[in-house]
Amino acid sequence: MRVAIVGTDLCALDRRGGGLERVVLRWAAHLAATEEVVLVSFIPGGRPLEPGPGDPDAVTVGRLADLGPALRAIAPDVVSLHNRPHWSRHCPEHTRVAVTFHNFAPAWKVPASAWPSLVAGTRPLTLSAVSGALAREVSSRMAVPSTRVAVTPPSIDPAFIDAPGSDRGPVVLAPNRLLRKKGVQDLLAVARRPEFAGVEFVFVDLISPWLAPTAEHRALRAAVDSVPNATLVPPAGSPAELARWYASCGVVACPVRRPEGLGLVALEAQACRAPLVTTDMGGLREATFPPNRCIPPKSLPTLADALAEALATDRSRADARRRVLERHSPTAAGGVFLRWVAEAVP
Repeated sequence: MRVAIVGTDLCALDRRGGGLERVVLRWAAHLAATEEVVLVSFIPGGRPLEPGPGDPDAVTVGRLADLGPALRAIAPDVVSLHNRPHWSRHCPEHTRVAVTFHNFAPAWKVPASAWPSLVAGTRPLTLSAVSGALAREVSSRMAVPSTRVAVTPPSIDPAFIDAPGSDRGPVVLAPNRLLRKKGVQDLLAVARRPEFAGVEFVFVDLISPWLAPTAEHRALRAAVDSVPNATLVPPAGSPAELARWYASCGVVACPVRRPEGLGLVALEAQACRAPLVTTDMGGLREATFPPNRCIPPKSLPTLADALAEALATDRSRADARRRVLERHSPTAAGGVFLRWVAEAVP
């Protein structure tokens, strides 16, 4: 079976990409062990790809208009699209198309003119999503039975599986992108409370997939700088370095204000046995395992209580780690994705 896996137009399919791209590369590596896999990557800004060890061969495209000719040259049995169902029109006529959704509908970038043909099902699509919550969203948006949308859980990087244990300090780590929707301002409001004066709130200055900071990023940087016990740090240089951060912090905080497709940060943190606090939006409930707490969104008192509890207790997170690995190790998640892609071939 020859599979063409197409990245989005936001980030290249290489190690500099965001969470979606890294998940796709791990799935691709698993498929490539038994199938013929070709990556089709956009190269925003014209930067050349930086493939990593084990990445399949890649074809680059500069514009959406180049996608159709590239796919016809590859002649795949299946085209695997991600967050872009309307790109099915660029796929060869007799090729099966499998679409995986990683985020909620605004991230799909489907033009209004494309929705009628997608909903009418003029071209059969094999559909999956990274969580049950997102699968229900896909079913509703695309007017298909829920049974037509499989759940293909994403995998985490092996570095998070192998993270060493460490002493934990009074640190709240916010490793998500530096955006309002990730709850940065909520965490800063909690940090200002007198009972958290001795706790350091560490925010990662992660702006991907943007190549330069936006006005929102600059405003949030200034907001972090204005809080005495808040610190902004550069992104980790590798998954292994991020794993060490997880392993040594007091609690990882994901107080998002918009639905997450699933939540890789939550999975990564729990694989490292880090205490975790998330908000109950989108797939994060599915990604949060006891004794970690998934709380109602936009409630500062509840967020403060959950963070204080996580910092003050030393409960074992072994069960949470086990549940993450059972479903989201590269082998487990890759196997599910391979079986789903194989089902797309008649």
